Amino acid sequence: MNSTPNKLSPYFSLQLESLRGISAIVVLFSHSFQAFIAPFDLSLYSWVRLLGQAAVMIFFVLSGFLIGTSIQNNIQKHENFNLRQYIRQRYRRILPPFLFASAFSLILYALAPTFFASHSHEFQNSFGMMIRITYSLEWDNFLGSLFFLNGFVTPTLSANAPLWSLSFEVWFYVLAGFLPFLKHSVIAKLSFALVLITLTALNPQFLIYLLVWLTAFASSFGHIQQYVLNHLNSLKLGCLSLAFFIACRDAYHFHMIDQAKIYRGNYFVPFNTLIGLAFVCWLIQLQQKLSYYQPVWVKSASFSYTLYVTHFPLLLFILGCFPQSRAYGLGGAVLALVATMLVLVLLASLMAKLLEPQQRKALSRSMQ
Repeated sequence: MNSTPNKLSPYFSLQLESLRGISAIVVLFSHSFQAFIAPFDLSLYSWVRLLGQAAVMIFFVLSGFLIGTSIQNNIQKHENFNLRQYIRQRYRRILPPFLFASAFSLILYALAPTFFASHSHEFQNSFGMMIRITYSLEWDNFLGSLFFLNGFVTPTLSANAPLWSLSFEVWFYVLAGFLPFLKHSVIAKLSFALVLITLTALNPQFLIYLLVWLTAFASSFGHIQQYVLNHLNSLKLGCLSLAFFIACRDAYHFHMIDQAKIYRGNYFVPFNTLIGLAFVCWLIQLQQKLSYYQPVWVKSASFSYTLYVTHFPLLLFILGCFPQSRAYGLGGAVLALVATMLVLVLLASLMAKLLEPQQRKALSRSMQ
């Protein structure tokens, strides 16, 4: 994996940070909309939830692209790939907010019977659109999530559904750690194949999203960017056109098949794949200055990961404490959505000061 490292310009780095932060806000909006507005307007929700899915794919693509850049810089700095540094960087980034979110979910679970209007773990009103009627914390699922086995060995923790993508992300990192050794090491080849085959057998969706992630990883290499540069517009347009067609089909099924009762979201994977590939194309164009994006609220990147892993259990807790939010109609639901988002963003920004100090320092340097 010898290549001249892909140098990110300061402005492009700001664009990436902005996209990361805004994507986390979009995921929060999608889940808040699901909680407060969907019971009143399913027609709009059928599109908003796809917006949340697209935001998660942006996370995957940004991750693949930046890990590719990081590995290139690692090799240039040390002449050979420094696996120890790679592992240290990954666990320092992933573990503090994740472990805090896991402990926080336990605390909220313990507090639920005291503060919930139902005086139990059950929601007083059945929030059917949240696909759960209780604030539940199954111990096998909790342990599975704690070791990033959710989605493979156990279901994802009900109280923190967004963790499904984090387990995928962690295993992407593990597989990426083998890549610099594949050319010369038989052990690396066998280990890579064993991990990949095992995870794919346990959850075939993993392979599909891994291919999107690896496409983003490959796009971080300058010579690959130059090779595909002339084809990006047609590829991007094709992917977006197919994604829009799938989104329309998905919305139709969502409304026609007894709404959410037997709806299974079968179109999520093809939609997400196409959106992810289209975003890879746009990201290359952005770096090559063939497209434009004005960075907005760049500082949101400093707490984006903390927001992502903490917002869902807090959102469920708020629903349990204030079930009467639906009693005031759509207007009251909109106010509840805005207030909840503001509170969760504020809490995440405060928590991130302790949980993501390195991210804040890196962001400060890029903004100078």
